[in-house]
Amino acid sequence: MRRLWGEHTAWTRATVSSLVYSLPDADFVVARLLRAATDMGGALRPFYSDGVAKKYGRLLTEHITLAGDLINATLTGNEEKATAIEKKWFRNGTKIALFLNSVNPYISAVEFQEMFDEHMMLIKQGMSSMIAKDFKASVNLFDLMEMEALEMADMISDAIIMQFPYKFMSVYG
Repeated sequence: MRRLWGEHTAWTRATVSSLVYSLPDADFVVARLLRAATDMGGALRPFYSDGVAKKYGRLLTEHITLAGDLINATLTGNEEKATAIEKKWFRNGTKIALFLNSVNPYISAVEFQEMFDEHMMLIKQGMSSMIAKDFKASVNLFDLMEMEALEMADMISDAIIMQFPYKFMSVYG
């Protein structure tokens, strides 16, 4: 989980940078970030069903797509559209927290949503700092985002271990 969430953070920053600065690698970077969503869904497959893995991957893909839409609306100065997308983005975060709680009761929907909301606020602030060309702030914000992402990874991992202790006893017991 830590590796996957770390990759998500790294590719998120690369995506924000590529979209904000209209870099020629944007399509490739976005595709790689979207692959991270599928990989994160796949990480649940050994513990849950294929359907759970796919749904989690779809929710994360929606999260990434909405973030890209938010960046584009912000760059074009369409505040009304950006606000509407941001609301959808945060509703998606709520769906992710509720979904994870529905498959694993050891993941607190409230705590995970708080962390995910912080994750999204850091992405938004990082985007704003890139647009403003405040690169020091941008780097600092993405450092914070990485720490937040690793906390989410640990929460998910710890919850899986609590839910399926027998799967880990033979390996670690």
